[in-house]
Amino acid sequence: MTEFPLGILARIPRLVISLSFSYLKLKRRVRKSAKMMRKGLIKGGMSRSQAKQLTMRYEESVSIRKFVKGSVLKGKNIPFFN
Repeated sequence: MTEFPLGILARIPRLVISLSFSYLKLKRRVRKSAKMMRKGLIKGGMSRSQAKQLTMRYEESVSIRKFVKGSVLKGKNIPFFN
C-alpha cells in the first residue's frame, strides 16, 4: 500500500464527521417521510400491517451497509472494503 500525503490524512476526520452528520440527517428525513407515508396508506384504505411492512422496507433502503455493498463495491477493487 502506498503512503498517503499528510494533507489527505489530516482531512479524513473532518470528512468522516461531515458524512456522519449528513447520513443522520438523511435517516431523520426518511423516518419522517415514512411516518407520513404510513399515515397516507392507512388513510387510503390499506391495512395497518401492510402499511407498516411497506414503510419498514422504505426505511431499510437507507442503510450504509447496503449502500456500500450494493453500489460502491460492484466490480471494483477498493482497498479496506474487500
